[in-house]
Amino acid sequence: MMRRLKELATLLTAIGILGVIVLVSGIVPIKASSGHWPITRWTLDFASDRSVGLHSTGIDVPPLDEPGMVQLGSATFDSNCRWCHGAPGFPHPPVAAQMTPHPPDLSEAASQWDDAELFYIVKHGIKFAGMPAWPTQARDDDIWPVVAFLRELPSIDAREYLAWVQPGADETEGREPAGVAERESSGNIAGSILRPTTHIIAMSCAACHGLTGNESVNDQVPVLASQSETYLKRSLRAYRSGRRYSGVMMPIAHRLTDQQIDELASYFAEQPRRAADDTNAFDEELIDTGRRLANQGDQTAKIASCVDCHGPGENVRSDEYPKLAGQSVRYLKRQLELFVARDRGGSDNASLMHSIADKLSEKQRTALSAYYESINEDSEE
Repeated sequence: MMRRLKELATLLTAIGILGVIVLVSGIVPIKASSGHWPITRWTLDFASDRSVGLHSTGIDVPPLDEPGMVQLGSATFDSNCRWCHGAPGFPHPPVAAQMTPHPPDLSEAASQWDDAELFYIVKHGIKFAGMPAWPTQARDDDIWPVVAFLRELPSIDAREYLAWVQPGADETEGREPAGVAERESSGNIAGSILRPTTHIIAMSCAACHGLTGNESVNDQVPVLASQSETYLKRSLRAYRSGRRYSGVMMPIAHRLTDQQIDELASYFAEQPRRAADDTNAFDEELIDTGRRLANQGDQTAKIASCVDCHGPGENVRSDEYPKLAGQSVRYLKRQLELFVARDRGGSDNASLMHSIADKLSEKQRTALSAYYESINEDSEE
């Protein structure tokens, strides 16, 4: 037995010495141009599949078939993922095609994983594959629309994809977004906005918010029209610096200059707010509860009134605070939940909401959100 152990120890020592020699010599090529050896590729793929399968167990998948979910995911995919994986109407990028391993064509590869596994991969990325993690780990709600889009990707053609991600834009001829000139002449878009700004709106904003900031593709997307210009500027800068968390908005804001941020904020602030086509059906008692809490606060729980900072009403309030009237219940509730979890981030004023959100019950969050969704900024109180 002792002799066998000595032989084993000698063998392991020899293997270790050989490994060190190979490592130090640099004989193993690391060049991406040669690709992986078949055994290396198989090992990495097998280990990756097993890891994803294990760690995605227990992830709860929300409904992925709600209105606008796939379209919202397409806009995020176009901003974050197309540059490596290609998309309908966009061939596989030549630079990414030289990576080892190559980023796969997801219209085929996505079928290999279930929804929970796709979510896990998009959120955490994959080591040794060049697949990055999501820009922030704090916003799972940003990722599920991408999963919904990937699930439908095989059935989406180039025309449909372009209509979603570049609404109103004619990329092939370099023209300004369709209809922008007409709206400018009719006064619906501020004449002071430069044409490059309208192009940025069409290419970076309209897919989720619409060309005027009124056409949110899904109720988890905020309405931007008539929002405070100062608040919009501060929010975009917070996204750009990483102080406000969103895997959707952080990459977009990162590509904007200070001048572009100022122009976009001015543009959306000047757009007239349109009444929502439809709102959630909440009973009047719940809305009344939200109205009282918004206007009077709750002295017992030491909750300040909301209208003093967020309106509506004629009280003078800081432009640094957002207008809440007309935003969807889903969006408003989610913001309050993110404040409670400390997962929202934001500009310097964001921390003021932490203690307030902490004191609100689930019913109070719903009531406040229902009240604000039910009103317009100019409504009489």
